[in-house]
Amino acid sequence: MLGAELETFGGNKVLMGLVAVLALSTSWFVYAAFTTPSPDNGFKIFALLLTAGPVLLFFWLKSIQVTLHTDGISYHSMFREMEMRWDAVERFYYTATKQSVHFIPMGTYYRFKFVDSEGRKLRLGNRVGRLAILGPKLIEHTYPTLIKKAVSQYNSGQEVDFGSIRVHRTTGIKVKTFFVRKEIPWNNVSSFAIQHGHFYVWRKGEKRTTGPALRYVPNAWALLGLLKSILQPGTAPN
Repeated sequence: MLGAELETFGGNKVLMGLVAVLALSTSWFVYAAFTTPSPDNGFKIFALLLTAGPVLLFFWLKSIQVTLHTDGISYHSMFREMEMRWDAVERFYYTATKQSVHFIPMGTYYRFKFVDSEGRKLRLGNRVGRLAILGPKLIEHTYPTLIKKAVSQYNSGQEVDFGSIRVHRTTGIKVKTFFVRKEIPWNNVSSFAIQHGHFYVWRKGEKRTTGPALRYVPNAWALLGLLKSILQPGTAPN
């Protein structure tokens, strides 16, 4: 049982509206099936199934509740319930991708995934509303545990695994993308940043570089905090 509730996020209202319009647009099949003289039973069943899909989807979206607690996160819908404590989170994936159609901006698509110490997974996507607000709150709540674990592993001499990026106290940083694999010693690191949905690490003298997308870099903000504490003395991870 988790502690006090802080904030609750429901289903995506825009998506619910679109599904409601779809349900209404298919309802005329039901009307036609049951008002046409001597209609075929197969047509009646088809009409009911055609309308039942959007209706079921609407009520599923309406049932979704993602609640932030002082010590964890809970998810509830008509098909699933799950709780996860912040201190049990091992990996937190954050993805934010801007979508466009024929160069016309269509908004940002968000996707978050948690993996805990028991291997359980919780995924949150655009079925949840207000993701632009939820995302930073998830970073805020997961950061203390994840940075603590990362610092502990680094100080003990382990290679700290951030998916496509790995950090070692002696050898430096390893970065892997689809086309490039590189190792950068600590004394050759120029800068690092999260930009445009990617994590970049620049060598000294390097003006352009490639970096893995954040969906391949779990605990990206903990990695950012760890690198700051190593390469910017006096910047302690909180």
